Amino acid sequence: MQGNALRKGLLGTGFGILSVIIIYAITKLIFADIFDRFESKLLDWRFEKRIKLKWEARKGAPVDDIVIIEIDDRSLEKLGRFGEWPRTHYAQIVEYVNSGGALAIGFDVLFMERSADKSSDDSLLTALKHAGNVYLAIAFSDANTDAFLNRMLTAPENLDYEQLSYNFVDSLHNPFQTLDRFDGKFIELYNAARGIGFANFFSTKESVIREMPLFINFAQRQYPSLAAAMVMGLLGARSENLVIDPGGSINLHFNIDDSVTQLVDFHTDSEGKLLIDYEGPYRTFRYISFYDVLSERVPAEFFNQKIILVGATAAGLKDWRPVPFQPTFPGVEIHANLIYSMLNQRFIKRSGFWSGLLLSIFLSVAVALFAMALRPFFSVLYSLLLGAGYGFFAIYLFTHFDISVDVLRQLQAMLTAYLIVLIFRFLNEEKDKRIIKNMFNHYLSATVVNELLKNRAQLKPGGKRTVASVLFSDVKSFTSVSENLEPEELVALLNEYLSAMTDVVLKHNGYLDKYEGDAIMAIFGVPLPQTDHALRACSSALLMQSQLAKLRIKWKLENRPLLEMRIGINVGPMIAGNIGGEKRMDYTVIGDSVNLASRLEGANKLYGTSILISEETYERVKDDFIVRELDFIRVKGKKKPVRVYELIARRDEKIDEERQKVFEFFANGLAAYRRGNWELAYNHFQNALRITPDDGPSWEFFTRCKQFMDEKISVSETWDGVYEMMTK
Repeated sequence: MQGNALRKGLLGTGFGILSVIIIYAITKLIFADIFDRFESKLLDWRFEKRIKLKWEARKGAPVDDIVIIEIDDRSLEKLGRFGEWPRTHYAQIVEYVNSGGALAIGFDVLFMERSADKSSDDSLLTALKHAGNVYLAIAFSDANTDAFLNRMLTAPENLDYEQLSYNFVDSLHNPFQTLDRFDGKFIELYNAARGIGFANFFSTKESVIREMPLFINFAQRQYPSLAAAMVMGLLGARSENLVIDPGGSINLHFNIDDSVTQLVDFHTDSEGKLLIDYEGPYRTFRYISFYDVLSERVPAEFFNQKIILVGATAAGLKDWRPVPFQPTFPGVEIHANLIYSMLNQRFIKRSGFWSGLLLSIFLSVAVALFAMALRPFFSVLYSLLLGAGYGFFAIYLFTHFDISVDVLRQLQAMLTAYLIVLIFRFLNEEKDKRIIKNMFNHYLSATVVNELLKNRAQLKPGGKRTVASVLFSDVKSFTSVSENLEPEELVALLNEYLSAMTDVVLKHNGYLDKYEGDAIMAIFGVPLPQTDHALRACSSALLMQSQLAKLRIKWKLENRPLLEMRIGINVGPMIAGNIGGEKRMDYTVIGDSVNLASRLEGANKLYGTSILISEETYERVKDDFIVRELDFIRVKGKKKPVRVYELIARRDEKIDEERQKVFEFFANGLAAYRRGNWELAYNHFQNALRITPDDGPSWEFFTRCKQFMDEKISVSETWDGVYEMMTK
């Protein structure tokens, strides 16, 4: 049970991780644009919830810290066509709001070049120089060689770019977008301003304004956005006060002096873009008509300690943009939102790539584990609940903690994880059905089935006499192992062991006769004749021990019992066929040769060996394998003694010099032992043990010789070197 649960857990974890790899490969490398577009739509939906909560909390009261002087339809009606307005209007606005104590004035109006009225332009220039707190919007664009608009390698001539731009990043840590052209020729006006900032909006493919870059690279300098220019002007920040922290996001620190080490911290993405934290719907900020300010209908004191933005809202001036929660929204109020967010240090922080990846893995693995462990109805139910819970969690993070996490990729990964497990379970259940359907075929070897089909007479009780090789294997101290394991753990361990051993037998075309608990009986040479059956049996024995050694390495890592196996092999005559009654028969072999193979397996305990073969087996394989003659024994239940040999390795394998020396000492000791020279044999066995203290055969004969010497047993005339085994 525990092994099965562990297997399901590992599979579920693997399937969850696989689903994340698949989804991230698809959404990041193949269909990135499509998935990003859908993810953006989900983000817009969260924006709507966030804006609604903010508006309800404010109860409809506008933000008064930032005032928007709007160029609205009423102003156009009163003052005429916008393009024909004299710039004295703007000069009057600057002078009037500054007389009331405005903190800063930002014009979201592009003064691209001088007008035909020089005196009007000069009045605006004078107003800007006198005010010292006016920020002008500018625009950048890409080069267009077809229109003879080539890339500008330097700032426009006479532009005081050192005062109006920044230089605080190197090429290795520069996340900002680069544009080729500075659009605007009224350089004298720009120099008269407190600062300039681009008003370009960089919308997504569906034109929705969700983010804004803080800076743009132009001519190896960094130019701020209009909002960033005003905020940094209010804070008095310069290039030396700006620091970029590269990472999952980029933080810009305004280090004003030694006492203030982190005044403002902008949470941007890896491209230096700020996700706009909208305060509310259209007209969340205080709006006043341009005409009303120009005609001084609003007291100048109203603008005291306020930030002023001047921008267009009239429909005909086309400065309306789609935003996440509204199809149309004035551009000037987007700048207002950015300024308010930066000054109040309220930012929407994006989750980084790695945090999103780990979150995807957690959710996908959870779904996969549900799908692996539970019945379909409950797994679907829990997965849907988890998906819905994550959706609400994403909304809650966005609306209450200003954190934006991906949703679509996580949900897709969860769905993919469930589908992968579903497919796996379907295929696995189909496999189980096939196994159940063919279960009875596993009781009989396919070879036996084919042989029976060829000769149905073998279905009758009885069999035929043949010469074959029988292999018996048994696990050492299996009773002790089984006492320390739960039944389910024991079965799992035994199944893994028997499966590996069975594969070896079948690989050598042996016939797996039966399992008896942990014991295996395999036959080579039946039911189909094999002239090399002894060779196959010995090859199987060596490979079985090799495979078991590999399993022990695996079991050691898993903290499971380390099984050891003993094998006995004998070649001899036997009866092979169907033994049993008319209604129930088993294809097997019987005979004295079969029993001897079983006794040889047990004899390994005496010598501390792992594979023993009989003399008849040795005669058939001596040219192909390295063996060591061990003893001349009489096993229990048999009168005739047999020579037994230890199967060491294939003849083409190399035996190290130390082991070869042990074999030589043992052979010399065995010869002396059979002559009855206990002392000489004792010395040879002792020399072998000095090289390899755990050599079982040397230790057995060393012990015998010592006993014979201690008991002063001399060799009788009837001594034949046979050792009587009293146990099985």
